[in-house]
Amino acid sequence: MTQPVSHDILVVIIGVTGAGKTTFANLASGGNLLVGHGLDPCTQDPQAVQFMLDGHNITLIDTPGFDDDGRNDLEIFEGIGRWLVKQGFAKNQPLDGVIILHPITHSSIGNMEKKRTRLLEKILGQDAYKRVVITTTMWTAFRQGAFQNTWTTRQDQIWRNFMSNGAVLIKHDNTRDSAHGIIRSIILKSEAGRARTLLQTELTSKKRFTETTVGEDLKRCFEEEIEHIEEKLLKHRLKRPPDAWRKSTNFAEKWEWWEWESAYQDLEKSLELLQMQLKTMNRVISRLLGFWARIFR
Repeated sequence: MTQPVSHDILVVIIGVTGAGKTTFANLASGGNLLVGHGLDPCTQDPQAVQFMLDGHNITLIDTPGFDDDGRNDLEIFEGIGRWLVKQGFAKNQPLDGVIILHPITHSSIGNMEKKRTRLLEKILGQDAYKRVVITTTMWTAFRQGAFQNTWTTRQDQIWRNFMSNGAVLIKHDNTRDSAHGIIRSIILKSEAGRARTLLQTELTSKKRFTETTVGEDLKRCFEEEIEHIEEKLLKHRLKRPPDAWRKSTNFAEKWEWWEWESAYQDLEKSLELLQMQLKTMNRVISRLLGFWARIFR
């Protein structure tokens, strides 16, 4: 790929799979980025599209969706940062803003979503929250009144910290004018000066990345999740069917044993994966911090 030219405004779009990231980028730019990023989600890479808006050369970075492949959020954030650095964006143009697309069709707030938001908070720090635009999508799928009260509660659950420190919440109505309005809000913030991330501040004063806020928080998250899985394993062991049911001629007994054993193996695999990720966390976080400290300055 050719090296990117100098850009006026550089924006990263993130969100869960199905939030409408690629559609938003194509709508705003008039481009034709590939929706879905290919058949194999594990090989997804960000995509860049450029266009002019109000005399500014805008570059939107469309990123792989969360919750859609075998990578955890930490690895996805690292991959986005690595791609930005590799393509030269970090060198030629610092990041001006982040658009978080969130579909209101997600009717509940899962632990992964809360942890993902907390991870982004730790990467950016409060001084950079004002560069975040939280953009809700999929409003046309439902009557607004039916979701307004539930949505107000949900947005308070997830983004209270962001919004109380400068981030804005904007509803996207799936029109080009709406997309351009969201981008204009970032242009206005960018004109007020650059934002320094918490990562950059901490890395200049601390020698070890594990001492940073995001490093400590991630380690704590892994340890809490491991403890949670271990508790589930303990409870599951107490429900173990009789060993004789493993080879029982009674279909119901044999099926119950199979279901129990399958669930047990899944829990063991989850625990093993988390323990491995905790051991390799220092290496992953080191790369993550290095990339994201260079793209927001």
